[in-house]
Amino acid sequence: MKKYYLFLLIIPIILFLGAEDIFRAELGRLLKAYGYITEFSYYKPKKNLFYAAVEGMTGSLDPHSRFLDPLTLRTLRESQGGKFYGLGISITSINGKITVVQVLKGTPAEKAGLLIGDSIVKVDGKSILGYTATEAVKVLRGPKGSKVKIEVEREDYSKPFEFEIERGEIPLNSVRYAFIYSRDIGYVSLDSFSMRSDEEIHSALEELKKKGMRFLVLDLRGNGGGSLKAAIDICDEFLYSPQLIVSTRGRTPESYREYRAKKDGNFEDLPVVVLVNQYSASASEIVSGALQDHKRALIAGTKTFGKGLVQTLYPLSDNTALALTTAKYYTPSGKCIQKPFTNWILYFWGINLKNYENTPGGIIPDIEIRPQLLKELAARMRGKGLFFRWANSFVKGKEKVSKKYLMLFKNRGPGEISIDSTLMKDFLNFAEKEGISYTKAQLKEAKENIVFELKYEIVSLLWNMKEGMKVLLANDNTFLKGVENRKKAEELAEEYVRNFRK
Repeated sequence: MKKYYLFLLIIPIILFLGAEDIFRAELGRLLKAYGYITEFSYYKPKKNLFYAAVEGMTGSLDPHSRFLDPLTLRTLRESQGGKFYGLGISITSINGKITVVQVLKGTPAEKAGLLIGDSIVKVDGKSILGYTATEAVKVLRGPKGSKVKIEVEREDYSKPFEFEIERGEIPLNSVRYAFIYSRDIGYVSLDSFSMRSDEEIHSALEELKKKGMRFLVLDLRGNGGGSLKAAIDICDEFLYSPQLIVSTRGRTPESYREYRAKKDGNFEDLPVVVLVNQYSASASEIVSGALQDHKRALIAGTKTFGKGLVQTLYPLSDNTALALTTAKYYTPSGKCIQKPFTNWILYFWGINLKNYENTPGGIIPDIEIRPQLLKELAARMRGKGLFFRWANSFVKGKEKVSKKYLMLFKNRGPGEISIDSTLMKDFLNFAEKEGISYTKAQLKEAKENIVFELKYEIVSLLWNMKEGMKVLLANDNTFLKGVENRKKAEELAEEYVRNFRK
């Protein structure tokens, strides 16, 4: 028996020494490889060897563990902190050119004179033709007070001209829209979860309540997540204390944690429909999962992405960090939000599979609503940016029909404008000059889409993006069906309050 106990004591020591020896051997091989590369390689490394080594190590873990270089780390901190330093514009890629679609008031871009419709072709002397909007954002943002030179193409100007703009602080609002859609229906669109999100949501809800809101549509579609704290605080707006919101489980004892509602507020009895889709992830899934499990809100749309990983930042030298997955998120009922990882293609593109709703992970909505897709002709027109480009020319008074319709539209207001046959003909002539061909059948099929797209662009440009969003919602199948299920959301809210007060 004594020998047996002695054997049990020796095993952990051997295992510990074995692991330490393996670590030393691997570290030695890594240093040896580093030395060979720096001394003998004919080709110079394309990137910092330390960066490359750490990226290689994290690349062998999971899709979300990664090395954060100084730029990526700064961008992450800015997004979670609710602010960044840049120009103050919204951009999109049209025909391979980065085009300004919104200029925020009081920002460096407005003061410098940038206009909607401007195409940014160079940044600090380097061409950005062919860049995606995401790639362009990386070169347009920078430290506060730093200057950036941009070369812009503008309609009616034969040559590009240059701006030198000093970057300033731009508020990064996570609540993109908050308004009364109709009568007592409140609408709040949350783009991300930052440290200020709960403050923004609370303020928006209080303001809408004053305006008579008695039913809320919370739109989390396309929201890829962010701060865990923000998700918990937002759930706390709708759940009574001390209900469980989310729990985490990992390899170490300290990774096992529970997060609960801590306060009672003013919105626990508010009927809520939450809209989600396959791009709703992480913090969005924590919110929708908690409200669904407690039968507090109706979840509508399509199944969410399935990213339920706790990311912990470990600082390294040189203003860099490791973002490591240390645990997984579980809904109050114990369901794991994270979907399995088999390979990169299936993990990120499996959301487009026909049987995606039958795969593990994610939040399955109470009401599945498939979004409507643009007809082929309308999709081609949008792809070339024709709706925005024609509408921008129209509101600037440059189209033949502008003089007749502009004053009429302004007098009617954003909710009353319509696209008649004269405007449609003018747009189609513009589209044909831009190389769009179509049959009568294709035009008939896509006509409703075209009318809607033109109305949205005109309203957004003549008034603002919020009024344009109302046009979008009036043609948004998921939103409209969510509103149709208001009665179910009201019954859920009534039952939730009744059961909690028992």
